[in-house]
Amino acid sequence: MRIQTVLIPTDGSDRSTAAARRGFDLAAALDASVHVISVADSSLATGAGYGGDSPSIRKRLRETATERATSLRDEATQRGIEATAVTREGIPAKEIVTYSDDEEIDAIIIGTAGRGGVARTVIGSVADNVVRTASIPVITITPASTRAERTGDVNAILLPTDGSEAATAVAALGVELAVQLNASVHFLSVIDHRRSSALSRILGTRSTAEDDELRERAVDHLEALASDARDRGLEAHVRVKDGDPAEEIVQYADSEALDLIALGTEGLGGFERFLVGSVATAVIRTAPVPVLTTRPTNGREATTD
Repeated sequence: MRIQTVLIPTDGSDRSTAAARRGFDLAAALDASVHVISVADSSLATGAGYGGDSPSIRKRLRETATERATSLRDEATQRGIEATAVTREGIPAKEIVTYSDDEEIDAIIIGTAGRGGVARTVIGSVADNVVRTASIPVITITPASTRAERTGDVNAILLPTDGSEAATAVAALGVELAVQLNASVHFLSVIDHRRSSALSRILGTRSTAEDDELRERAVDHLEALASDARDRGLEAHVRVKDGDPAEEIVQYADSEALDLIALGTEGLGGFERFLVGSVATAVIRTAPVPVLTTRPTNGREATTD
């Protein structure tokens, strides 16, 4: 897929603003246009009315949301990025996802924590809801990934896989993104022996040969993915590790100074089940770099070169 348009939500907090600016870095690298959206949370206006709606609060919230979106839009424009400011009123996560579908946006870039100037709004649990419900890739930006010492360049992408069809589809998407960014790719499988050991205890069997076979299948799968990436002109690396999947994914990205992690939110593969909700959530919340997640079975048909 080729990412040509990105949607960046903001709640006006320092963290969401930092995430938006990191999103601008990525948009510039992708030569993509930006839609900056700020949602006036209608539930706040209803709550302020004590049993009824509060038109004055609703108006103020919308004005504040417009100011936030316009300010960041202007920043993006000053950087030479084609940008649009958008204000919506309603439930933030729902409005973000609906707008992305209506406008056929290619990806959403959102921070994972934040507190707005009027009340807590967009960037905490809303990011979780967007990741779970969006039909397009979502790139989450943690506070750690916006630190000053980190640049916005994406020169190397980590593509974890468990060998499942879903994970393989996400890896293919990551390769397409790497082609667009001229980035190298690292294919990683993590073998969680705790799961296989638990199964062995139940079945009463376990052998070194089984461990060797598991690792061999993982290596073969990764090498096949890497070969395809190299055929696309990319530098590709392969690694199999043992341990807790989420911890190993984050540690590998940090130790290798990688710039982006791309993984699915569901998967059941032949190398142990691991790219499932809890692991994706743990990676999103702890990664020192942006994390691209997608639900491959629910995504829109991507635009190709």
